[in-house]
Amino acid sequence: MVRRLAGVVVTVGLWLTFTSCQQDAGDPQKVAQSQVVAADTSGATKSPGVSANVRSFTLRWRAGEVFHYRIEQVSEGGPDTARTYSSSTHWYTRTVRAVRSDGSFETVVRFDSIAVTGSVKNTRAGVTLMEQSYRSADTSEANRKRFPQFASIIGEDVVVYMSTNGRVEQVGDVTPIVKKISALAGQPLSPQMTEQLTAQVKTGVYAAFMLQEFVPYPEQGLDSNASWVNDQVSPLSEIFTVATKASYALGDVYEVRGQRIGVIAATVTGAVKLRPLPPGAPMSIAVTASSITGSSKSVIDVDRGITLAKRNAISMSMTALVRAPGGQRQELSQSQSSITTIELLR
Repeated sequence: MVRRLAGVVVTVGLWLTFTSCQQDAGDPQKVAQSQVVAADTSGATKSPGVSANVRSFTLRWRAGEVFHYRIEQVSEGGPDTARTYSSSTHWYTRTVRAVRSDGSFETVVRFDSIAVTGSVKNTRAGVTLMEQSYRSADTSEANRKRFPQFASIIGEDVVVYMSTNGRVEQVGDVTPIVKKISALAGQPLSPQMTEQLTAQVKTGVYAAFMLQEFVPYPEQGLDSNASWVNDQVSPLSEIFTVATKASYALGDVYEVRGQRIGVIAATVTGAVKLRPLPPGAPMSIAVTASSITGSSKSVIDVDRGITLAKRNAISMSMTALVRAPGGQRQELSQSQSSITTIELLR
């Protein structure tokens, strides 16, 4: 049972990898009904982004606003002998509880529904090694116990603090979720495992999904071509990091019911880098080749910084040479691709 619970912790991590002044907004239901969505740009008057006089983007939520999003993710990756395929759809609700004195936001995020399918295949042999699926609509105890990492977050309200540039500042208490995972797995958590699982739920579930929602806004504003560049280094694992450069440009800007809706296109390039191995590591590793490429298209409310729709497509490949102390050498190659689509719903 302890092994099963440890597997849940690892599964959560793997799933995640592939995974202004305060104003009264009035009736949240009316806000939802009047919310402009990406489809409303069809047939609307548009102008080039360079002539739209947009100098920066700032998130301007109002207290009481409620937003409903759908995120769809499709990915595949791994070696040919055990290639992983996954597809998931998450529906979540974000409620803006308050605008704080520094302009940042206290929001409450709730996952309303989840559907996930996954498989592992040996593509060389043409053999399917594993298949599984989860739907939150199936509330049976057997389904919940089989997928505690998904079942435990459904319907839970979690506080997420966001900055005005769309970055996660802090994720609140997730103790009820961690307790449910433990209960469904049928095994009490050790203090170390509790700490590990709490961190994974906070950063890998809530922070990761919230960051997917936003375009990284420029800290210094847009240049004369209505564009900007974002360089970033992110941890991929305990051994590797990912260094990327994303070039963004504001394209057409539409006028929809008095709101300016802009289209932002981006290209991404990058590489996988090796982190320093700990002293006394039993092997040496060298990255001999790596590549990261991608593209993105986002539709946002230009004046309020709200994402209406977004699509990211990323491909990554890496080859590494591993040397053991005895002189043995092994070359490891891996590739991964993913497409993430986000849409604001009425």
